[in-house]
Amino acid sequence: MTNKSLSFIVKRLCLQKRNKGIVHIISIISLAGIAVGCFALIVVLSVFNGFTSIAQTMLEKTNPPILISALKGKTIDYNDVKKIKQIKTIKAIIPTIEQTALITVGKNQSIVKMIGIDDSYFKYNHLDTALVNGKEYFRGIDSVNAIMGIDLAISMGLNKGSELMNMPIKITVPKKNSGDAIVVEDKFNSVIVRYCGCYATHSDLDQGYIFVPINKAKTVLDYNSNSITHLYIIPKDKNKIEYNIKKIKQLTNNKYKVANILQQQPIYFKIVKSEKLAVYIILSLIIFIAAINIISSIIILFIQKQRMNYILRAMGMMKKDIKKIYFYYGLTLNAIGCAIGLIVGLIFCVLQQQLGIIKLSAESYVVNSFPIEIKTIDIIQVIIIVLVIGFISNSAIVRRLNIK
Repeated sequence: MTNKSLSFIVKRLCLQKRNKGIVHIISIISLAGIAVGCFALIVVLSVFNGFTSIAQTMLEKTNPPILISALKGKTIDYNDVKKIKQIKTIKAIIPTIEQTALITVGKNQSIVKMIGIDDSYFKYNHLDTALVNGKEYFRGIDSVNAIMGIDLAISMGLNKGSELMNMPIKITVPKKNSGDAIVVEDKFNSVIVRYCGCYATHSDLDQGYIFVPINKAKTVLDYNSNSITHLYIIPKDKNKIEYNIKKIKQLTNNKYKVANILQQQPIYFKIVKSEKLAVYIILSLIIFIAAINIISSIIILFIQKQRMNYILRAMGMMKKDIKKIYFYYGLTLNAIGCAIGLIVGLIFCVLQQQLGIIKLSAESYVVNSFPIEIKTIDIIQVIIIVLVIGFISNSAIVRRLNIK
């Protein structure tokens, strides 16, 4: 039997006007089920992509494309820094010092992550553009200035206007090798910095981080001039991040932890991936249930078309070719339902992108409506899921059809 003849018969079965009975009703229900499943799958996946992109954009403001930190000890060998500077695909290297510290403002105290930086830090992560208090007066991190997250500033009693008063902030950390000290004060180092503003990034960075001059951080930690704990790497080409990571590890003999943005926030992206997988599984089950209705449609159609089966057999058609007719009939219903669901879903996604039809009720969100990002890979995966489910379910039932 030729493919042309097979497609003609399948087309006749799908489009015949007299087929208005139970087969027609079950087919419509099956199409609707698959269409709804595909619609929901592409819309939900696009929303996930939208939120993930927003989160990644926010992380790019506060996290470097590549972060290097020590695996053993706390500091990075300056000789290794020289080796990394020789990599031609790297645009900039920003040294930082990170350490947990106690800060004191008046009677308020808090344990925070202290990050020592210089002004080159702001050239690439643009954290200074997120300043909400002190933005108009901020001229960079000089010898005494410090900035912190807005949530931390509020908890420390640094309200709007405090930046104009250059409120002193005391930073305290334990001294190195101070175990034998008798007097408590001898166990700690302290420095004073001046509050000059706060930023809002809508992330954990707002709650427990303070940025201070790198020289102040070195002083309080008793580090020498070449000591650093982290390196922020800015590549010339964002598409060569993995190449740069591999090159850095080779030059430093895998002595350091070298992480991209996703690896710097592993818990968040693991949660997103697991939730996305759960959506795939749940909506695929809905599509599978709709595919069961198509199986019912095939069985009833086969019973109704016994006369057609006898005629085709009398014309010399093989049993396997007749089974192919019912198989492709079911697969066609799957494909039509998938196409309808994808088209309607993509139209809705485009409208949501352009018009923001469904709004977010909470005022604290970074966006006013559900973000949408359509990815070709998601469309391909939805098509594959529907066709695989259709292929398996249709094959299973067609194989059991008893053609005499």
